[in-house]
Amino acid sequence: MAAKTIKKSESVIWLPPRSVGERSFASEPSLVALVHDADGPRYTRLSLDALPSVRQATLVFDARDVTLIHIKLPPLSGARLRQALPNAVEDRLLQDPQSCLFALGPKVNPDGASLVAVTDRAWLDFVVGAFERRGIRVMRAIPAQFAAPFDIDTASVVCVHNGLALRTAEYDGLGWTAGEQSDHRTESLGSALATVLIPPEEMAEAASADPQADPQAEPEPVLEAVHGRPAGLPARRLVAHIEDDSWTDAVAAVAERMHLPVSFEPLPIPGPVSIDLLAGRGGSTLGRRVADVDWRAWRLPAALALGCLALFLLGLNLHWGKLATEKASLRAEMVQRFRETFPQATVVVDPVLQMEREVARMRAGVGQTGPDDFMPLMTRFAQALGAQANDALTSLEYRDGRLIVNFQPALVAARSVREKLELACKQLGLELTFEPGRDSVAFVGLL
Repeated sequence: MAAKTIKKSESVIWLPPRSVGERSFASEPSLVALVHDADGPRYTRLSLDALPSVRQATLVFDARDVTLIHIKLPPLSGARLRQALPNAVEDRLLQDPQSCLFALGPKVNPDGASLVAVTDRAWLDFVVGAFERRGIRVMRAIPAQFAAPFDIDTASVVCVHNGLALRTAEYDGLGWTAGEQSDHRTESLGSALATVLIPPEEMAEAASADPQADPQAEPEPVLEAVHGRPAGLPARRLVAHIEDDSWTDAVAAVAERMHLPVSFEPLPIPGPVSIDLLAGRGGSTLGRRVADVDWRAWRLPAALALGCLALFLLGLNLHWGKLATEKASLRAEMVQRFRETFPQATVVVDPVLQMEREVARMRAGVGQTGPDDFMPLMTRFAQALGAQANDALTSLEYRDGRLIVNFQPALVAARSVREKLELACKQLGLELTFEPGRDSVAFVGLL
């Protein structure tokens, strides 16, 4: 049991068979429940009303209340497949399929047969409702056949509630009534194991060896049929998961008669299983699993994450406020400098642009040119052209602080020539850009 971990807020509940549970489910000690004490998790018998405070539970339904069927289903999906299930398995049931709940499992063989678990709908709804009314969320509802771990070399049997749950294969198992007396339990366990471990033809051979033998008699003759050849059995050992020590003598007696080494284990804590009876109730399994998460365990990490986020946002806002203050201060200073320099200006909208315009106007007033005027641009561009200036151009136009140049096509036909001109202009503080698709037309402006 120590190999698996389970939170103190969780429990595993082994339910009694329906015939017992309906009468004494809440008030009498009919449940075998996993509880936590100072020594760790352990199983004990108690009533639902005496169940310690837990928030989540895995319910293990008695194997006698769950029928496992392998059947090839029609190629349907979703709601249509759920509607077809009752008709598909009707001939394998002993009760009205309309009163049953069907949980669909995985495909179990290459032929495409699927696993279907069948139980009484009213019983499952009654059990789940009883737990949820007490504030206990049912995480899973699994058949007892699948609660024991599966090993191909091991016959795993669960002995609980005066009954047996035998894991016969990865996707199969059976339930068996055992009774309260040790001899009855011996007979029942022997019959169950013989049914699983001994091939049908050998059972028939053993029965026919004694003409007086009753075909329905206890399985001692059958067990004797495999005496001396344990290697022929599918299982090499027997593992019995027992509710209490009252099962020890019966299990040991059967193991000795079948020549199987036996080990005793407490009731298991179920791991992942191939089927969940709750899936038969409909609804989203993913949504249920999300809802089953114990979010209280995430309170501290969530609080720390929110705290970090709050600190980040606070720091971001403080930095933004600081930058906004600096921006306002710089703009106020620029406006003041502009008013000091140009006191005649009455309205200041963009101090930088307005100052550039005022400076250009003052230069023009005294006969000075700006760096983007025609003559300064043309002088630098002529220096970039060098010796080719005389016959390189067909036309030249000045517009909006830029030169629009039309070259002789033959001069700039080579890419290397265009790149040299661009480099020469760049060295003089000019930007030469050829028009896309027209290598003979370029634009010249300041960098």
